[in-house]
Amino acid sequence: MLVLLLIVGGCTATVIGALRGGGDGEAFSERAPFEADDAAMSVPATPGEAAVLGNLPGESMLMPGEVMGIDVSSHQQDIDWPQVSADGVGFAYIKATEGAGFTDSHFRTNWDGARAAGITPGAYHYFTLCSSGEKQAQDFLTAAPPVDSALPPALDLEFDGACEELPEASAVQAEIDAFTAVVEEAWGRRLVVYSSSEWRTHYGLPVTDSRPDWLFAAEKRPSQEDWAVWQLRFDGTVAGIDGPVDIDVARLETLREHAAIPEGEGALTYPVEEK
Repeated sequence: MLVLLLIVGGCTATVIGALRGGGDGEAFSERAPFEADDAAMSVPATPGEAAVLGNLPGESMLMPGEVMGIDVSSHQQDIDWPQVSADGVGFAYIKATEGAGFTDSHFRTNWDGARAAGITPGAYHYFTLCSSGEKQAQDFLTAAPPVDSALPPALDLEFDGACEELPEASAVQAEIDAFTAVVEEAWGRRLVVYSSSEWRTHYGLPVTDSRPDWLFAAEKRPSQEDWAVWQLRFDGTVAGIDGPVDIDVARLETLREHAAIPEGEGALTYPVEEK
């Protein structure tokens, strides 16, 4: 019986260790608590003649410290990541989960493929109004445990999900706060927040405070000066991907600065703004 307990206990520790992002079978009890090292987060520079630059609007050019990237999900189906890298893409935000109980079917393949091709990955969660923020956070962390070299996790707030209910802003605020508290504590970084214009019109959320902003602007750079990620089109073209893909620009230093959690501080909460 004692031998059996030791075997079961060892297997449990190994599973927990893997969920912490090690993936190497190392027991959780032997691992130090996860602590984010912002210096570990880097993105390859975009070459001056990169094909992906053709997706920029008009006469726009990259400014110093900016890099080109994409965001993808299973909608892009199978991706040839070496070709994507050859086009000059340096980072990719990859859909991990949606709501509660749903993991994107291509997430792990896309994550591993991007990393193997030298592209810095980041995981994003598509938030829904049908399930608790804490449950959504738990599912997200199961699919995308902390990885120090990855981009900060991202939260996608839109109305295109399966849930048709539109709760009051205060209730939505509470669930978003519950999600961010769990994920930010686990990752040791603040979430990057993207919200559609429809979401902001209805809820007036989020007010991101010092969190990194992910903004959409089709014709020119965002008017807001301190953006961290700029989504510039939904119909971009990149080698290795059949069909349209979202194109993004990231300011790595702004991303690092706004994702960092000062020592002694916890997760931020959103101020309530009823609509």
